[in-house]
Amino acid sequence: MRITETMTLNTVLQSESVAAQRMNQLSNEASSGLAVSQPSDDPAAYASIVTRTAQISTVEGRSEAVKVAAGDLNLAESTLDQAGTLMSEASQVAIEASNGTMTASDRANAATQVNSILQQMVGLANTKGSSGYLFGGTKNNTPPFDSSGNFSGNDTVTQVEVADGVLAVSNANGATAFTAEGGTNVFSALQGLATALTSNDLTGIQSSVQTLSSAQTQLISARVDAGESAARLTSAGDAMTSALTQMQISLGDVQDADSATTFSNLTASQNAYQQALQVNKQVLSMALSVSN
Repeated sequence: MRITETMTLNTVLQSESVAAQRMNQLSNEASSGLAVSQPSDDPAAYASIVTRTAQISTVEGRSEAVKVAAGDLNLAESTLDQAGTLMSEASQVAIEASNGTMTASDRANAATQVNSILQQMVGLANTKGSSGYLFGGTKNNTPPFDSSGNFSGNDTVTQVEVADGVLAVSNANGATAFTAEGGTNVFSALQGLATALTSNDLTGIQSSVQTLSSAQTQLISARVDAGESAARLTSAGDAMTSALTQMQISLGDVQDADSATTFSNLTASQNAYQQALQVNKQVLSMALSVSN
């Protein structure tokens, strides 16, 4: 087969083009720090990068949701702890007022104290977190309790996904914490004590002691539940953080360029390109001389 000048020219021009493409690829790799940034770089690696990136995005979304829910549950636990302390104060008032030595005036003053506790309790029950009112169930856009303690929320449990098909509770149940659904209506217990104190009803005051004790136990139980749910989410969040670190390292192994190797290869490709230019220049000069 006779090698023509045209074939020779095509060959040298192709070698120059290949050298230029290689140099450009390595230049992009060096500037971006990525060994694979588009399908043409390495189809199999690029497909793996797309899959891994999607997985990381999913876990990051779950991690953020878990973080927010855990924060709200921790706040709910703290709030219920304060509610339990208030109920303890009310119980102490009831115990002190249940003996026969306290005067009607003293009991009236104690009623004022209990009414203050009642309003503080309403305020705690209407605490708002990052995702809305903590104790309103799925009706968390408006305060779940009015000034008298009447409940307008619901007891619906909300959940977040912590792994594929694995859900965890993400809210505290305000209904079981504060209303009769939990066994005792916390606000009614306080209102009953305040009424008995105002009317100097010794029998009513004495009977309220047990009711207040039950309400306090109910709040403690709700606090424990919220704390356990928060702990589970915190543990899940820690596991996700660890998994994300490993996933990102794995992605980097496929996607990131080794800087030392890249710059070494880039230098070699630049030299190869310059050599190709010199060769092409010589070949073109010879071809022009022959044609003349």
